[in-house]
Amino acid sequence: MMTRLKLIYFEMLFTFEQGSPVNPPIVLLHGGGLSHKAWRPILDRLPDFYCLAPDLPGHGRSRHMPFSLVGAANAVADLIRTKTPHSKAHLVAHSLSGAVVLTLLRLCPDVADHVILCGSSGRLPNWLVQMSLPMFGMLKWMNPDMLVQSTLRQQGIPSQYYADLFDDVVASSAPQFLRLMYTELTMLDVPKAIDCPLLVCVGEREPGAAKRYGQISLRPLKQYPSAHGAMMPAGGHVWHLQFPDVFADMLRAWVTDAPLPAVMHQITR
Repeated sequence: MMTRLKLIYFEMLFTFEQGSPVNPPIVLLHGGGLSHKAWRPILDRLPDFYCLAPDLPGHGRSRHMPFSLVGAANAVADLIRTKTPHSKAHLVAHSLSGAVVLTLLRLCPDVADHVILCGSSGRLPNWLVQMSLPMFGMLKWMNPDMLVQSTLRQQGIPSQYYADLFDDVVASSAPQFLRLMYTELTMLDVPKAIDCPLLVCVGEREPGAAKRYGQISLRPLKQYPSAHGAMMPAGGHVWHLQFPDVFADMLRAWVTDAPLPAVMHQITR
């Protein structure tokens, strides 16, 4: 009698790789609506690491994969287990991907070494999402060029990255995309405790609803006793593109247990 074998398939995220696999592995996770391309200036400054920069589900070249916080967290964990020799990596998360990493730390903390959350998305209140819905619908009527220029200006992103980010910004401005991302963030379930070294960092000048979003992004600092906080003076939400040298130095310092760059300010609880 023939035995039937059950084959289980899983789809890997599209991942940009740079550096030698013999070096310490770092996974860099982009913000909502962006892709691995947002990390190019940082990747070029980390020749001593094995860098993995995936496109999250629903983004970039993984756009065909449905997005959810749990699904994205499991996909990143699968990537680490598949691509790294010890199934463990440092994690750097920006904005939306901060919520993905917090979900990962709840579901499979064993894959995480040192962690950096930069301008991290926390759990959003439903009222904030409901207030934002009318704005989502208006974006589809904007001229793509004006939309991208406005986004870069609001986020403090240098104009030299216009071409690199154009397609990502346009695709991520679709109302259905924004509604899904925001709705997922209302359901974020964070870990009760985090044991790995955790750095929570923000830019001094968050755009738009800066005060409210800044409070949300600093929640992990207040929630986990072992977390440390740092702020980049004059930095916007995407400050790794404004000050890539400082960001790369901060990253290298944190994952090697060295002092952070002197230009950064410590945030107390």
